Amino acid sequence: MRNFVCVLIFAAISGCGDNDVKTTLPTLNFKMNEPVQQVLSASTAPLTEDCSTNLCMYQFDIPASSPNKAKATIASASAPLMLDDVIAATLSTYKSNQLNHAYITLGGVPSDGRHELAIEYFYKLIENLHSNGWKRYIMPDEARIPGSQAKKLVDPGTILGMPVSTGPWKDPALILGKAEWLSLPMLNSWYFNKDDVYLLVRVQREHSSKDGESFGSYLFTLTFRTESEFYKGFVEDEERDNWKALLPAELKRMAQERAQTEARLKQMGIAIDENYQDPPIKALE
Repeated sequence: MRNFVCVLIFAAISGCGDNDVKTTLPTLNFKMNEPVQQVLSASTAPLTEDCSTNLCMYQFDIPASSPNKAKATIASASAPLMLDDVIAATLSTYKSNQLNHAYITLGGVPSDGRHELAIEYFYKLIENLHSNGWKRYIMPDEARIPGSQAKKLVDPGTILGMPVSTGPWKDPALILGKAEWLSLPMLNSWYFNKDDVYLLVRVQREHSSKDGESFGSYLFTLTFRTESEFYKGFVEDEERDNWKALLPAELKRMAQERAQTEARLKQMGIAIDENYQDPPIKALE
């Protein structure tokens, strides 16, 4: 009887003295635009479902301090992206059963750690993305300025007095030193594209109360969107269902704005990355 009780109470923890029992790490395996049921059957992470009329979300989270962080594999037509320190995720579908949005939170670095650790972690993540085919994305109405020109521009968040989200300071090829890193706003985003998926890498920084110049806490998140979900954001909310018809005119307007900005920048001696081309939009082909 004693052994039976031991099994009931302690087997999930230690196997009643069996030191060879290993904890299986939760996994998250998905591909954008695939049926969500395939995601659920391919993953072991404890995803909970929450559905409304048109929207379904599948979520899980684990403590950041847990040694058993989840592993995520984001499949694509080419090399899959693998992440090994996922602490939370929200996957969603809208008006269909296909995955169109994925939000992933990474374990990152310990709270109140040195800024240098966060910088190192960030560039390892960028290297992982590049090695798996993810490329810098520049908004169609923003100038194609390479990171090599960043120091010629005073404000990381504006170009010619206008706010930008994908300027040269957000070129992932630009390696920032500590002083440059800390000169950025507390919330920063880098945009990427691969095939027909768009990725937003976001870093949120909070300075430590003990020594903000040396220590800080960070939140690293990745947001994946399908092509349709991404470009619906280019039109008014009430027109999202009609985005395919409205997008060409909006892209034309944005291209004209980019051309005007780039012409002014060239006159100022700012180099433009002429080799950068906007990714093709399959829905418009």
